[in-house]
Amino acid sequence: MRSVPGLLSVFLIAAGAACAELPPDLPPASPLPFAPGPVIGGTVKGDPAAGIVPVRDLIEANRKDEYIPIAEPIPGETNLHAPAQPAVAPLVIPSTAFSSVPVPQHETRVAILGYHDFSRTLPATEMRMNTDVFRSQMRALKASGVPVISMKEFLEWKLGDRQLPAKCVMITIDDGWKSVYTDAYPILKEAGFPFTIFPYTKFITGRGSAMSPAQIQEMLDNGATLGSHSVSHLYPRSWRAAQRKGAQAVQELATAEIGHSRKILQEKFLGSSVEAYCYPGGFILPEMISRAEEAGFQAAFTVIPKKVTKDTDRWRIHRYMVFGKDPKTFTRAVNFNVPSTPETPAATPGGGSGKKLNSYPAPAQPVYPAANTVVKNQTPDISISLAGEPSLDPRQMEMRISGFGLVNARYDAKEKILKWTPSRPLRLSPVTVQVRWKNPAVNMWQTATWQFGIEEQEMHFTPRNIVK
Repeated sequence: MRSVPGLLSVFLIAAGAACAELPPDLPPASPLPFAPGPVIGGTVKGDPAAGIVPVRDLIEANRKDEYIPIAEPIPGETNLHAPAQPAVAPLVIPSTAFSSVPVPQHETRVAILGYHDFSRTLPATEMRMNTDVFRSQMRALKASGVPVISMKEFLEWKLGDRQLPAKCVMITIDDGWKSVYTDAYPILKEAGFPFTIFPYTKFITGRGSAMSPAQIQEMLDNGATLGSHSVSHLYPRSWRAAQRKGAQAVQELATAEIGHSRKILQEKFLGSSVEAYCYPGGFILPEMISRAEEAGFQAAFTVIPKKVTKDTDRWRIHRYMVFGKDPKTFTRAVNFNVPSTPETPAATPGGGSGKKLNSYPAPAQPVYPAANTVVKNQTPDISISLAGEPSLDPRQMEMRISGFGLVNARYDAKEKILKWTPSRPLRLSPVTVQVRWKNPAVNMWQTATWQFGIEEQEMHFTPRNIVK
């Protein structure tokens, strides 16, 4: 039984949460070409139909607290009187028309959401989502009417046996944290949403913060689907070490981590087909793909944020990872108003060839990364030199990046360089940059647009703070 001080703490926490003030919402990524409107005083002004959006440092996501759980689970939550999380404002899905009517297969786009851990009391991190924020996201999905599909429906569509509505969402949750059962599962069950859990087998212990087999089985009995996240959730460095030993070592590691994981899960959870695999950290090697197919998986999932189409490589299925410190990824994921770019054949990991860059000619101004080149760095300085322009007003220039929309670029008046550096990795290649500035002398706007690529071998998610 709780003490009087304990009950008082709970009351104060609830009161604080109810009264907390949230910052204004941030915009989803904008499509190209971009809407008109100069940046003046921190907001986009101009045609209201184009949308007035705040300019904030939304990209300054702090990745210091990122982690991926290890096989030995960490202790469970014990601080029941932690400071309250801010109240969560209702979410609104970007306006669009949703229908449950099936369409021809090539007309369907699927946004796949990826989550990890949840908590009502502990502070949000990259991997840990506040439970109330997750609840607001699921309620927004329910209110919008967007079809939420199961893994079975998704795979039947991907393999050519089913038609789906034009716009769909699928929900996935990685690793196997106990909070999936205690926090996320009741919310998903109430909403009636199917979802897929991707545990890695060494974490299914029931100890500490890990889910137990019984908890997973209960969810499977109530609409969840089971996929694999490998046996040990190895980091890229382990695969690189195997590569240095030779091809045979990589093949053996892929068999142990991918092939064996499916057998373990099928034996532990009888009746589960386990047809989907999820690459730990989104890191991919050709040997992983071949072993996944040989093991009987039907598709494998990455962490590259993009809508899935019929043409998407089924061994490189895109997902939007909704991090606790960047929940606006959810808004970008469910924004179907932005047209999807056509799929192109994926480059071989490590090949360094990237995707073809031919959509835009190089601009007249010096830019970096150079137009139509491929870089290894996932967080490069993105800049343009405007030294050749006769007169400039820093308040009337803007930079937009595909996947981010309007960014808070900084202008160096001495060097006449407009620059922005992403604080989270660029995972969608090619990257399109558009810069607009106004020439006060002639009262006209000028635009420079270019693209650059990111080497695919660098396009994986590796946390900086690894729990050992």
